[in-house]
Amino acid sequence: MAYGRYALDYSLSTYLCDLTFMQTINSNKKNTLSWLWLMALTVISTFIGLVINNKALFIASVLFIVFLKGQQIIDIFMELAHAPKLWRRLLLGYVTLLPIIIGFIYIL
Repeated sequence: MAYGRYALDYSLSTYLCDLTFMQTINSNKKNTLSWLWLMALTVISTFIGLVINNKALFIASVLFIVFLKGQQIIDIFMELAHAPKLWRRLLLGYVTLLPIIIGFIYIL
């Protein structure tokens, strides 16, 4: 808005407004479901700590959950699912490599 005028000199069509509204609802729904999934994974990883007594199995399962959570954050919250493949692969490589390195350190 410059000098009290709107940036668009014409009104948007009803179809375009409805389409934008539906995309916002779908995006909010996807984010909410992703957030619930992340919360469920957090609860599961806490429960695993109470149930599993084997150190190696516990570490492997928790680090796998860390991988799942990282992948979810990269694809949904950072919106790299449709980004250039290089960026997505770099971050997914990081999310894959870091738990593997941490797992080797703890298991050894």
